[in-house]
Amino acid sequence: MIKTLGKHIGKIIAVFGVLLIGFGLAGAGPDTGLWAFLVGLLLVIACAVSSRELRKFVRSVLDFI
Repeated sequence: MIKTLGKHIGKIIAVFGVLLIGFGLAGAGPDTGLWAFLVGLLLVIACAVSSRELRKFVRSVLDFI
C-alpha cells in the first residue's frame, strides 16, 4: 500500500513539474517564467531518476505534450 501511494505521489509531482515547464516556456514573465521552468525541470529530473517506472511515465507525459 505504501509503495503504490508513493508511486501516485511521484506521478503527481512529475505532472506538476511538466506543467511548470510549460508555464515557464509560455513566458509568464521575464523572471517568473525562468524560475518556473527551472523548478519544473528539477522536479521532472528528480522523478525520472527516482525509479524506472516513473522514468517511463515522465517520458510518456513529455511525448504527449
